[in-house]
Amino acid sequence: MDAVVNGEGLTQASAARALASACSQVGLDSQCVDLLRLGENAIYALPSEGVVVRVARAATEDIKRKVVKELAISRWLASQDFPAVRTRDELPQPVRAEGRLVTFWEYVPPSQVDPDVVDLAGLLRDLHALPRPDFPLPVLDPFPIMRRRLALAQGIERQDVEFLTEACDRSESAFRSIMADDAGGLIHGDAHRGNLLARNGQVLLIDYEAVAIGPRAWDLIPTATAVDRFGLSPTDYTAFCRTYSWNVTDWHGYEALRAVRELGMTTWLMQNSQSGPAAAEFALRMDSLRKEDRERRWHAL
Repeated sequence: MDAVVNGEGLTQASAARALASACSQVGLDSQCVDLLRLGENAIYALPSEGVVVRVARAATEDIKRKVVKELAISRWLASQDFPAVRTRDELPQPVRAEGRLVTFWEYVPPSQVDPDVVDLAGLLRDLHALPRPDFPLPVLDPFPIMRRRLALAQGIERQDVEFLTEACDRSESAFRSIMADDAGGLIHGDAHRGNLLARNGQVLLIDYEAVAIGPRAWDLIPTATAVDRFGLSPTDYTAFCRTYSWNVTDWHGYEALRAVRELGMTTWLMQNSQSGPAAAEFALRMDSLRKEDRERRWHAL
């Protein structure tokens, strides 16, 4: 029976069932599989097949639009010779399995050298210089997905959900004002080092779920915030700014957009924070947000 219809969230168990079903449909062997990430999607590597499998949270119309957009962006970036991970278009895309949408991507083996923030800055500079694609893209709007996460929250204290809901309400007005002043251009939408891969000396930009039209500052704020939140050295941040040729912290809208991005990071973590390290980290983030402590160190999970 459909796990999504039954209200089961995207867990390791439900994602694994969708993975097995989707791979069976397209003729892939899913016996030797590595779970790379479980968050908004479940990401699996099948090294023996040379494939990465992305299992979306559901197969609703809004998620279907995102999945179709991801595939279109990947193909368009390939046409622009932009260094990005490609789809496995010899396989059906997307496949519906266990009430979820599943897509297939090229597998990039682990590299001995991790990409750094200078690599990220260079890719963002080049991405932001590209023309707009010749197909429609959504305008940046992080609030619907945050509110959906809050509406579906399970195992989270009611006061935490209420606080985050009110924080979204407070932040949205400033966000809308910025968007009215600066519609911007093509942005990645979730730009951080975790969305970089290295292959044969080349760094690739991955994960196109949040690609949109919006202020380019949106892509720079995660690295700026990482100095306070995740221990990025000021020297590394200076190198990032030098490569991109702009320090977003000097921009008038920085604090407002930073607040929205931190709400996004916290509601993302909330989805899998019922126990263990994620629960402890969620509690830490909630405490810092309540106290408006902008320098409290967070931990990437």
